[in-house]
Amino acid sequence: MAILFLCEVPLIFRYTNQRMKKLILPVVLFATTTAFAQFEEGFESYTAGDFICVESELFDPWPGGTAGSEWDAPVSDDYASEGVNSLKIEAAAVAGGPMDVIMNIGKTEGNWSLDWDMYIPEGYSAYFNVQGTDVAGAGTNSWQCNFFAATDGSAIADGPWGMSDPTAVTLSGWFNVRYVVDLDQGLFKMWIDGEELVQAAYDGNFSSINFYALGDGQTIGLYYVDNVTLAESDVILVGVEDVVAVPFGFAPNPTTGSLNLSGVMEAQDLVVLDLMGREVARLAVEVGQKSVAVDVPDGVYLFGPENGQGLRKLVVRR
Repeated sequence: MAILFLCEVPLIFRYTNQRMKKLILPVVLFATTTAFAQFEEGFESYTAGDFICVESELFDPWPGGTAGSEWDAPVSDDYASEGVNSLKIEAAAVAGGPMDVIMNIGKTEGNWSLDWDMYIPEGYSAYFNVQGTDVAGAGTNSWQCNFFAATDGSAIADGPWGMSDPTAVTLSGWFNVRYVVDLDQGLFKMWIDGEELVQAAYDGNFSSINFYALGDGQTIGLYYVDNVTLAESDVILVGVEDVVAVPFGFAPNPTTGSLNLSGVMEAQDLVVLDLMGREVARLAVEVGQKSVAVDVPDGVYLFGPENGQGLRKLVVRR
């Protein structure tokens, strides 16, 4: 049985059935259970058309974006897993963007469970990622896990640890996404609708989820998010072998086609893949090489060593 106490403690945001307009609450009610929700968001306290980065402390635009602009994501009553509202992420073009929001997690230690429901309409595709740096996109360990779902329902995850086996998601129906991130052990696990997709090493903070309006490079990215819950996890992650990956650095990202490189420790081929995993460019680099030209059309790609270890998102925009 949970025993309830009323006292002053640091703010724990709880968003379901509240309208958070950048408020700080000095008093909260909490329970002495082994796991309790840090926040829950069902989008029911908002009105369809509200920009989430304007209305909620939980969300911000990707660095460089502006709340309430085309970077921001609207609350929508198109579909809902429960209630009437959800968060709509929709690209303006096949190349992705400009809608690009982050959902702040802000955890530097502990064992955490995060899950949400997701809906991809037939004929569309989707992408999101887990950020390991407090400033999104600021480091080589920012993209801890990328998830791609194509218009046929096929899906994969990748990150500095490598690439998952292929899976499939429901189209025009709700499915559940769940992460457990154990920052103390440096491990994470991901499930899709209760089925384990990947378990791997995790290097960084559990900083945010980036809901970026992007698809599979062939169709428009469009998806909906609902019923978000962050809680302390009682799942113990074990049995993961260490993954040795020393990713090189590259900048700027987005790029107009010229990349500065750092940390190239061996002569190798770098590959540029589209979001379906097809190679569109191959670039030979030497030890210590400091720059490379990427001659591909504007769009969003995966970029990294040909062995697939450490592939990261690369945006080409001229």
